[in-house]
Amino acid sequence: MPTDSVTSTAVISAAVMAHPRRAAEAARLADALPGWGTEVVVDPAPEAGPGALRTARAAWAAVAPDATHHVVLQDDVVPCRDFAAQVAHAVRELPDAPLALYANWNSWNGAATRAAALQGASWVPAVPGEWTPSLALILPRADVEALLAAVPPDTAGPDPDDTVLARELGRRGRRVLIPVPHWVEHADGASLVGNDVYGPRHSACFADDTDGGPDPAGGVAAAPDVLVHLFKGRVQLVLAADGGMPRRSSREEYLRALGLEHRGLRRSARAVAALRAPSRLLEALCEEIWYGAYLMALHSPAGRVSGPPDRIRLCLRSLVLGGTADRADLRLWALHRVSPLIALAEDGLRSGSKDRETYGRPAPLPPERLAALPDAALIWSRPLMLEER
Repeated sequence: MPTDSVTSTAVISAAVMAHPRRAAEAARLADALPGWGTEVVVDPAPEAGPGALRTARAAWAAVAPDATHHVVLQDDVVPCRDFAAQVAHAVRELPDAPLALYANWNSWNGAATRAAALQGASWVPAVPGEWTPSLALILPRADVEALLAAVPPDTAGPDPDDTVLARELGRRGRRVLIPVPHWVEHADGASLVGNDVYGPRHSACFADDTDGGPDPAGGVAAAPDVLVHLFKGRVQLVLAADGGMPRRSSREEYLRALGLEHRGLRRSARAVAALRAPSRLLEALCEEIWYGAYLMALHSPAGRVSGPPDRIRLCLRSLVLGGTADRADLRLWALHRVSPLIALAEDGLRSGSKDRETYGRPAPLPPERLAALPDAALIWSRPLMLEER
């Protein structure tokens, strides 16, 4: 992390964007952050239906006249301990960086968080091609002003605020950083914009659930070129592609392309058999969890898992529970068996780390093979299912 800007002066303002039905929660959150003059900004047209973008636009417009940085929080977040102090330190150390303080446990950015945690890094760049996490976001003033100029006050349309943020920040070449562990958690409760279809939506690694809490003083992880994404119980690889959208591959297809389809087969089979899953579907889920952790370690740039053990275990927990969150038939069993499934993931992680040290990190797929793979965005509209294996 840069240290030459520690003495820079930062002035922070903040807003909580809220739906009228959550006005009380928003007020409590704002009251907990009095030093920033935190303002509650309510949806200006709730009768028009869900409209996160119009509320977000109003919240960004609440930037104080003298503020160098503006924080916008959604009304259903839970800040970590010493949240305000952590934010103040971060904007002094990284004064020019947009900072997203949370990533969903079953998003690409959640996968990037886990990859960074294995390295012991404190920050990871947001993944190009995915939405910008907007539950808790800090923008330097120049970014706020550019966003307000690009999004008119009477904005309307189907695009959510996180998609618009990704588009506008990306258009200007801005790199968003995400802290590892995250500084806010997403509270339980019904979604007001239809996101309940994704199941519980929690942090990939929340600071208050770790022994050390927030860790802003460490380094920034390299942007990962291979992400291990467990979604609906199925591992998919999100592969960076030069000059374009990332591509996706099933883990079976990816291992075949690398010529590694037999390397972990016996170890995986032994570990999965020991869990005695009650159905073939759940046995298949166990295999995916083992290989997800195996591939995470296999692609660790450092060559070995070096992050704090409690943080890594928390990330494996979010791999298991986030990767099954939007399938109730898998989620309930995974929650019931979470400790053995974390142990299964730990076995895969150890095996992948051993192979990484013995054989080295796998070579990237050739550009022509990468180009032939489908767009990774299909993960959301056409996910791979366990039943299709």
